[in-house]
Amino acid sequence: MGRVSGKKVVITGGAQGLGACFARMLTDEGAKVFLTDINGDGAEATAAAINEKHAGAASSIEHDVTNRDDWTAALEAASEAMGGIDTLINNAGVGTFGSIETETEENWRRTQAIDVDSIFTGTQLAMPYLKRSQPGSIINISSVAGLIADGNMIAYNTAKAAVWMMTKSIALHCARSGYDIRCNSVHPVFTRTPIIDPLIELGGGGDEGEKRLVQQIPWRRLAEPEDVGYCILYLAADESRYITASEFKIDGGITAQ
Repeated sequence: MGRVSGKKVVITGGAQGLGACFARMLTDEGAKVFLTDINGDGAEATAAAINEKHAGAASSIEHDVTNRDDWTAALEAASEAMGGIDTLINNAGVGTFGSIETETEENWRRTQAIDVDSIFTGTQLAMPYLKRSQPGSIINISSVAGLIADGNMIAYNTAKAAVWMMTKSIALHCARSGYDIRCNSVHPVFTRTPIIDPLIELGGGGDEGEKRLVQQIPWRRLAEPEDVGYCILYLAADESRYITASEFKIDGGITAQ
């Protein structure tokens, strides 16, 4: 039996990058996954690739996480496809750059809507499903940028810090309500996914841009998606049944400096 055999997992932002990696790793260990993404074709392609290896393990839907009606439809479809939902991975997000002087109000609001508001909305709407399928796990993807600041990432820093604290509030509510539902946040450092491409370009692009970027990390290398995925696998498994309201730093030591 796999570590998450029988688990029924919704993953937002599942078309590529971390979300796709989580889906592959979870299904390798026996879970069913339901992938959502505004890139519906990408989510469908990722699900199809998984099903070639694990027939019937993955489904998908096009989903704008800033739209409440889309959330309602996605969760209903996920519950029908998997026979319930016991794990929610709030992974969808955007990375943005701008200081207090250069950031636009439009971009600020978009970042908060995708990175913060979507987690509030999605988790609120998912609670009835999670309560019916206890034990449950809510995993919110934050960032080291939610723990340490940068003068040119005001919207992103603020959003990811909000995810960190929202996670604790959700966890405390569930525990004090007697629900067997845990909620934890994961804080990756620069990880080899498309979201860091602009950072590499800022450093000159290619190997040189990557080399400059990792100078901030004690291990002097990027995280790989699987480095984050192993943490997700643990938090989705019953191995983590007594862990809630915690933050997991997948950061190569950067927050210790």
